[in-house]
Amino acid sequence: MATDIDKFVHDQLSVWPAVAAKYRALKSARTRTLPMGGILVTLQSNPGRLPIFDHGCPLCEENYMEHQHTLPFEGRKGRKYNILVNRAPIFPNHLVITRDIHTPQTIWHRFPDMLDLAAQLDNYIVFYNSPNSGTSVPQHAHFQACPKGYMPLERVTERLLRTVAAGTLPEDLAFIDSVRDAQLYHYKRFNRGVFMLRAQTSKSMAKLFYRLLDCLNLLAEETEPRFNAFAYCSEGEFRSLVTLRSAFRPHFPISPGAADMAGFVVVPEEADFDRLDEAVLQEIYNDVTLSEAEESRLLWRLVRTQPKVEVGICAGQEIVFEIISDGAGPQKVSYREGKIDYNGVLYDELVFEAVTISTLFAEPSFILYGEGSPHRYAGTLKFMAVNGMVEAVNILGAEDYLLSVVSLLPEERRREESVAIRRSLMAQMARRREGRKQVSGPELVNTPEVITWLEHRPREERPSQEGPVHAHYDVCASEHCHRYEGLTPAADAGARAVIDETWGQTE
Repeated sequence: MATDIDKFVHDQLSVWPAVAAKYRALKSARTRTLPMGGILVTLQSNPGRLPIFDHGCPLCEENYMEHQHTLPFEGRKGRKYNILVNRAPIFPNHLVITRDIHTPQTIWHRFPDMLDLAAQLDNYIVFYNSPNSGTSVPQHAHFQACPKGYMPLERVTERLLRTVAAGTLPEDLAFIDSVRDAQLYHYKRFNRGVFMLRAQTSKSMAKLFYRLLDCLNLLAEETEPRFNAFAYCSEGEFRSLVTLRSAFRPHFPISPGAADMAGFVVVPEEADFDRLDEAVLQEIYNDVTLSEAEESRLLWRLVRTQPKVEVGICAGQEIVFEIISDGAGPQKVSYREGKIDYNGVLYDELVFEAVTISTLFAEPSFILYGEGSPHRYAGTLKFMAVNGMVEAVNILGAEDYLLSVVSLLPEERRREESVAIRRSLMAQMARRREGRKQVSGPELVNTPEVITWLEHRPREERPSQEGPVHAHYDVCASEHCHRYEGLTPAADAGARAVIDETWGQTE
């Protein structure tokens, strides 16, 4: 596609005089550099950056300007985009890649499209501004792209990731996490909140990218975190740069977007260009980047872990469930001849695996249907044949389990109770692992019956804490241990904040 793009830009500018003049002006634009954070930041005086917006949304087809042409690009799941020449360029061959329908700017589900575009535009880097991080049209989803090599932090990223690919970790990078063939690194210079990623496949890159975003604080009034993202292909792999934000606009009259955050600062007013110095530039970046405390909390979220807990959630002659990701709808297991009958095949044990992310809160992976409303759960679903019934066990992160338990408590008790419940949970898990025993097979029972949610003795009748309470799991879902209903609506931002702040604390 790169050859098509070059021809497209040439043909477009040949029939669009007003914008062609802006691209010609770039060749004589005033520039200078300032040292900051280990790189040389480029300043560009660009009065032509002031956009040409006639009326309405400039990215909707009905509002395209006279002579404006498009080149089609198709993303995943039928998402269609129009490639346009940018009306207010910063770089030569500056492109805007916009959805063909009017839909809000968001990266959710669209980062794979961004990676696919980067793979097709081999000599280009694709970049994205989140809605409150430099985009001038937050109401319409779009990316931008330009030829590689113009942005200083982009060049640093390529140099460092080439070194990593050759087998050496540079001093400026700290390895943070990996997902299959993808790795995440923290860049320790320039500004706070700078991360670099590399991956062999777009799927692994997207998983790690979204994990990074999930670990950010999300303001209640915003649709996604504040950040700028870049993606390109090099040496047969996907590479990405992410700069995280805490604010949109600094005190100085510049609204930094992706290019600015990558060290290419565009100054629309000539007077501002002349008075910008290293101190003012540092103040601009300090205004819009993460604080030291915010960065420390993010790094902690990315590397922290949680043990897995096994929760007995229900038992019955027959259990109806649904694995959310497979799209097969409700399925059924039943007890037959001492085993689990699933689609006519008998199993001693049946497990539907789900990845339990150790650093942040997991999303629902399965649903159980029983008395009352269906319950949604994160983590792995395991079925066992025990005592003439099928038992369902949920295996998930201990902090994900605590999120559910604590969310069912009154708000004023959540913080204190979270530590106490975590302490008793850890003790109960340790006792069971020390005293785990094999369980003999159950007798033959052929009479189907409605699912029964596990019930146990009341809390005041609990046995001594000297041994494990349950043989087949760590805790049950009833008041006997702690009431657990999976991912309930009560597991809101307040409950998540309590678990996030007390993560791992038992004292």
